[in-house]
Order: sequence, then C-alpha cells, then structure tokens
Amino acid sequence: MNNRQRMRTSNQLAIKDLLQTGYDDIWLKPHTARNDMVYCQDRKYLATDLWNLFDGICFANHRPHFIQIKTNAWASEGPIKKFLKTHYIDAVSINVTNKLKSCNGKYKVFSREYK
Repeated sequence: MNNRQRMRTSNQLAIKDLLQTGYDDIWLKPHTARNDMVYCQDRKYLATDLWNLFDGICFANHRPHFIQIKTNAWASEGPIKKFLKTHYIDAVSINVTNKLKSCNGKYKVFSREYK
C-alpha cells in the first residue's frame, strides 16, 4: 500500500470509529498541492492542514473537536496541548495502526481526547 492509499484507509477507519463513539458531522480537510494562507496578528504562514496541526473537525455534544489522524504513531502531544492552551478547544488524536501485538496484523483505531 502506498502512502496515499494508507492515508485514505486510515481516514476511513478513523471516521468509522468516530461515528461509533458518538462523534458527528465529521469533516476532513483534503490534502492538496495548494496550501491555505493563515493570517495572524504578527505573521502569516502557509498550512496544508488546519493550522498545520489538525486533519479535520467533528462535533460531540454540540461542541467542535479538532481531529489529528496518524498512521502507526501517535501525534506529538506538545503542539496539540500548546494549541489547546491558547485557543480553548477540544481535540481528538487518532492512531490507526497494525504494529501492536493486539492488532494481529490488522489495522485498529486508538484515540486520545484532549480538553
């Protein structure tokens, strides 16, 4: 499986898991050749993901949650916690992997919530 196929498969497994655990209205930002311009008070920068950190947005209990999806690894907690500390939002970090013994070679979805 190439990287793009693995990303699509991981995203579909993550979406299925999010829906089963009560998240709704899931939107994932497409990765394209074009970047979005993000404007800040003191700078501007190009972003492939939402703020170069999140892959999408979903809702749980009528509150937005930003989504970070990785394959075979957990996303670094530092940037997520730093972003949440200044922006007061909730986030879900998802690891879709087949590398753990408990996976038996099949992809499984693991998630962590940050508030």
